[in-house]
Amino acid sequence: MAKKKVRKANVASLIVVGEGIHDRAFLNHMKDNYDGRETGQVVKIESSDGGSPRNILMSAKKSQEAAYDKRYVLMDSDVAIPQQDWAYAKKHKIEVILSTPVCLEGMLLDVLGVKAGTCGDSCKTKLRPYLGGCPTQKTSYQKSFSKKVLDATEKEQIVKLRELLSNQK
Repeated sequence: MAKKKVRKANVASLIVVGEGIHDRAFLNHMKDNYDGRETGQVVKIESSDGGSPRNILMSAKKSQEAAYDKRYVLMDSDVAIPQQDWAYAKKHKIEVILSTPVCLEGMLLDVLGVKAGTCGDSCKTKLRPYLGGCPTQKTSYQKSFSKKVLDATEKEQIVKLRELLSNQK
């Protein structure tokens, strides 16, 4: 008897590249909360190792061989992005999400209603007491950024990440 051929449904795929390892940990925390089997998509979280905006965008472009349907980059806003890098992102169909104010940690402090620092280092220092461990571990973010907190926030970048990870947009 011949084996019955199993048909796989077409599943959308997307990649989200964070600027660094803290971004990757937080994005994986969000993925755990919002990306389930019912979303009809495959989500890959990567991190660039920092650097210039162009380096981060190039990390997202490298994944082009994998033929992702959508590409996103979560990038700090503490460094101005040159116009040619915006053009590069547009050419390669990479959507940039800027963490404001300043950086990921500043954005997360904003979600909690805590005034962010003026630079990345001060934001990291201010955020540390709100984390349940090392900021490079996704489980550290559960302490202060439960699904309930993430669902309640109207912070534009978090809303965008919620929508794309749950395939709502």
